[in-house]
Amino acid sequence: MRRLLPLLLYFVHASAFAGGDHLPLGARSAGMGYTGLTHTDLWSVRLNPAGMAGVERPVAGLLYQQHFLSNELAQQGLAAVIPVGKGAFGVSADRFGYSLYTESRVGVGYAMRFGDGLRAGIQLNHVGIRLGENYGNSSALTAELGVQARLTKELWLGAHLYNPTQALLGSTGEGGVVVEERVPTLLRVGLTYTFSTKLQMLVEAEKDIDQAERFRIGMEYNPNKVLFLRTGISTGPVQAHFGAGFRVKQLDIDLAMAVRSQLGPTPVIGINYRFK
Repeated sequence: MRRLLPLLLYFVHASAFAGGDHLPLGARSAGMGYTGLTHTDLWSVRLNPAGMAGVERPVAGLLYQQHFLSNELAQQGLAAVIPVGKGAFGVSADRFGYSLYTESRVGVGYAMRFGDGLRAGIQLNHVGIRLGENYGNSSALTAELGVQARLTKELWLGAHLYNPTQALLGSTGEGGVVVEERVPTLLRVGLTYTFSTKLQMLVEAEKDIDQAERFRIGMEYNPNKVLFLRTGISTGPVQAHFGAGFRVKQLDIDLAMAVRSQLGPTPVIGINYRFK
């Protein structure tokens, strides 16, 4: 039975996500329906690399989330962004799973500002999948491109293309039939409208070339300099999202919960430190 566990976990994971899928990552994003294509914060390294160009000071952080409260579906991540001139460099790494099934990702990116209303970024990633009990492993190199553009004073557009080369993750063959498993190729587009300094709304769509469209909507309310309240909804499958953020001097603490009715909640916590 123990030798079947990695395969069972793989199929459970695949029912919710695709192997090697570029899942949104970040507690702020998770509290807002996994939106964030126009964000300019640390976790732009996983949402849209163009957002790194809007980071004004060096920042580093850690993240932990536990999909559906399962220890076997836990995910840990760390990231750092360092502004340099009109741009910024970013690095990130995250790991999903446990000893019998693991997905990992390491990324390095760069973004640049072109005036006050345009940012663009590029990132390279190493994606790996490992099955325990000598079932094997596979890996691939992927690329991603992102852009953020100001349409009006209140409206920003974000766009993100992940894995345009359709990188090959692995292949199997039996009876002369070869089945290739490729890292998903994703196109994501979104808008953010800022009603005031305290309230903003985000609407986004995502298309995997092999899957149905996903839609996301999120809101963030900032009643004072310390507290941020967030909510949202996402499809594919449908999940409700809730979150809160606390800014204390140079420290940001973000908490979120994504709830899928059939499988339960996914709690997320992120801690970021902004250097002087």
